[in-house]
Amino acid sequence: MSFFRSVNSDSEETCSDIEDSPSYSDSETEPQSVEFEDDSQLLSEVTFDLPDRHSILEELRKDNKNVYNRLKSVLTDAEFVEKVAEAFPKLPLVANERCGTWYVRPQKLYYQTVYFKSTDGHTGKWNFNLRRMNLHLLDIIEKHNGCILVDSTRRGKRVPDSLSKTVPIWCCVVNNAIHRWRQEQLMNGGPDSREVPSDWDLEFHSLPSVISASEHSQICERIPSFVDKLMVVPTPLRPLWFTPQSQIPANPWVESETFHPVLCLSASRQIKSAMEPQPGYMYIQGAADDHECWAMGLTPSLFWEHHEEILTDGAATCERRVQEIVASAKNTLNNEGEQWLNKAGKPIQPPYDFIKGTVIAIGSRTSGRPPQCWSAFNSIINCCELEYTENLDATHQNTYLHLNIPEGKKGQATLLELIPKALEFAKQKLAENQSILVHCAQGKDRSVGIALAIMVHYYDRAGNVVLEGVPKSQVTKELIQRKLLQIIESHPTASPSRATLKKINTFFMCS
Repeated sequence: MSFFRSVNSDSEETCSDIEDSPSYSDSETEPQSVEFEDDSQLLSEVTFDLPDRHSILEELRKDNKNVYNRLKSVLTDAEFVEKVAEAFPKLPLVANERCGTWYVRPQKLYYQTVYFKSTDGHTGKWNFNLRRMNLHLLDIIEKHNGCILVDSTRRGKRVPDSLSKTVPIWCCVVNNAIHRWRQEQLMNGGPDSREVPSDWDLEFHSLPSVISASEHSQICERIPSFVDKLMVVPTPLRPLWFTPQSQIPANPWVESETFHPVLCLSASRQIKSAMEPQPGYMYIQGAADDHECWAMGLTPSLFWEHHEEILTDGAATCERRVQEIVASAKNTLNNEGEQWLNKAGKPIQPPYDFIKGTVIAIGSRTSGRPPQCWSAFNSIINCCELEYTENLDATHQNTYLHLNIPEGKKGQATLLELIPKALEFAKQKLAENQSILVHCAQGKDRSVGIALAIMVHYYDRAGNVVLEGVPKSQVTKELIQRKLLQIIESHPTASPSRATLKKINTFFMCS
């Protein structure tokens, strides 16, 4: 059976449950390993003398946080991701932030990422979030006739909510919005008036082994309201799923003219206990999750650049080598995204995006690196803790502003305090129509917050610059959201935290 034949046939078998269908059933030849229902059962298997129960549980918790176990587990799961990628060679690998970026080697990862949050798929809280529309993914899917989204989840689930619910909701909303738009264009004789295919897919597709019939029905009821929020591709989207428990068919790829596949690839194998013994290490499901708690400053790009060096000699040297690599990276300012060229010396995608209709650009730390930055921008607002020393030169004292906003929660109060300083700096630049780069480490959160504040304060609803500032009486939550959507449309990697957006609302609505 070809990969898409079950979708296009008249049988009841559907591709929305690939891993559970007869053609793609769970592998019976999967390597066997010891599994425990919980830590208590694991303890019951111990037959030799050990310290007290509390000490053993403490050791198990340490193993769960152990950086070597985590990285070995990531490497194991990444091998499965590569197998799926080889089976679908035409589809780009797109990581779902933040966990998904660990499971794909950088040279095989598409240069843009997405952010489908699991909380938008939590039971009873299903949502199509306008702050995370991921519309740039449509361009990727259109260009490559589909994509593979990579993510993972911790113990207890086979597929994260991001892939089992958030992405399918997104696919369904996009399909319905396109259908509605084309119908309106046809009725009104608009420039894009054309017949909507009679077989255009408007259904919500879910994974039966994960989503109950009741939950499926409740999500379906909300789709029309989600479509109202969004209101282009010539073919509807269709979510499909793969996990390590799925069999990968030998010859799966047959292009379909009826839909673009969005392969939801959950990288980690489901286990019943917190950890599972493997030769030389303890396997941890979803090991890359919450990397702030265990990675010791290591980033996905640093891991893949040095993974052999880190893991070669086992757990004994792993932690020390991670510390050395992270320290070296900080000393050389070689953090994630610090290369203008790839390893082959070829130019990469520019590390910044201009916001349409403005002179403001948002970028990662790379975009603020001299001397290149000064050939691209008239002025720069740096929202990182780190600075390039060349930018401190006296010649840039009127064109360079450093806003030292720390990472994480501790930086939120600082961001609120520094907004007036950013607005004052930007005023004269806007008056002279000078280009302004606003950057932070990754160009996703703090720089987006500062750029949003500048746009809300100095650009009215029509997009005109108001140097005296838009009157506070005209600044509403709806206006702030409109400006944020303008940013996301031009800078798809923007992913401001809820806390950052709250600070922007506080500044304009409460001051």
